[in-house]
Amino acid sequence: MARGERKGEPSAGAEPGVRLSRERILEAAVKVVEREGLDALSMRRLAQELDVWPMSVYRYFRDKDELLDAVVGRAAERVSLPSERGSWKRQLRDLLHRTRELLDTDAPGLRGQFPRALLTPGVMRFSEAGLRILREAGFGNREAARAWRALMSYTLGFQGFAGTGTSDDWGQRVRSAIASLAPEEYPMLAANADTMTAVLVADSEFDWGLERLLDGLELTLDRAGARR
Repeated sequence: MARGERKGEPSAGAEPGVRLSRERILEAAVKVVEREGLDALSMRRLAQELDVWPMSVYRYFRDKDELLDAVVGRAAERVSLPSERGSWKRQLRDLLHRTRELLDTDAPGLRGQFPRALLTPGVMRFSEAGLRILREAGFGNREAARAWRALMSYTLGFQGFAGTGTSDDWGQRVRSAIASLAPEEYPMLAANADTMTAVLVADSEFDWGLERLLDGLELTLDRAGARR
């Protein structure tokens, strides 16, 4: 940093603010989060990364929350939607696996921003596709909306329940947490520590739960058709 230059201010050779764009700002935000973590990201830190005045960034985003919503929405736009071929259950499986792909590949710390960004155009692509699949399967408007909320809630909840780091690291944390409990107060967990650990760690458990949901929705659809 040059003498007399204050932290957070652009250098003498900073590029003019007119050369900024939403895309350039979003790219810089992801780089900061990847290198330094979500807590390190601020509008001032982002301005440093871009070598511009902080107010230049505010011309594009009102605050950090709006910026993070845009980062998640941008990532969602880059995930392709599934083919419209196959049964409605197959299409939904594919769509929800792609939703998990988005949650798994974002910059560290951004996973928790996904629920906040549900109303961004990028993320709403998933809801649009989900509702289309359910309506074409024969669900009514309200039933399709309810079904999609249940499916998306399950997907987000499953990812939120997954630990960070490798599966071995997460498994060790689960074992340690259960081992630290008093068996007389938590007899079920103490007696089923290995099974609980295996279930919490196994990524394949997502499909087990998803199949139960889809089977239940199929049964609801069949009953509705029988009543007609």
